[in-house]
Amino acid sequence: MPRKSSPVNIDPRVKRTRRLLRDALVLLILKKDFASITIKEVTERAEVAYITFYRHYESLDQLLMEVLDEGLVELMTHIEALARQSDPSSLETEGRLIFEYIEQKADLFRILLKSQSVTRIRKKVVSNISTIFQKSCVPLERLGNQVTINMASNHIATSLLSLIEWWLENNMKPSPIEMGKVYKSLIIDSTVGAVSSLSAVAK
Repeated sequence: MPRKSSPVNIDPRVKRTRRLLRDALVLLILKKDFASITIKEVTERAEVAYITFYRHYESLDQLLMEVLDEGLVELMTHIEALARQSDPSSLETEGRLIFEYIEQKADLFRILLKSQSVTRIRKKVVSNISTIFQKSCVPLERLGNQVTINMASNHIATSLLSLIEWWLENNMKPSPIEMGKVYKSLIIDSTVGAVSSLSAVAK
């Protein structure tokens, strides 16, 4: 395990070393699959001594988890704050802000979505996003059909992640503003419309 230090009192040199190692790993994963990367490659790119790596991490898996967890915590906090907005007119803004955030963290999400070695992380992201959207899916379950809260929130989470993946593969075009409109129409409005249609058929 990495050595534990108080977040307040952590040595700036330790923070700098960990940042160099994380940045080096990100750059390498953008060029090749994570499974083929070695600790030596990471330390050489970071210009850090090989033995220094083991003062902070036990393995590259642990370093990767730290890289992803750091970004995922920010994403979850970001989406959770946006999901608290109940005004339907804010949904385009919610979508725009999500994609603006993805734009800022593009390298992180390219890693998350491109490497088969981090499938477990992708599942974790879907699960976390799904949990965040569960509260807003409560009205859908009340419409009286077979669509449960878990089913609807999982659909939204996987759809959002797929849309993010498509956007990154297309060089982040169209703009976050346009993606906000797509998010509202393709994911939120379509989900609500589909559930409403099922309710009408059930009646």
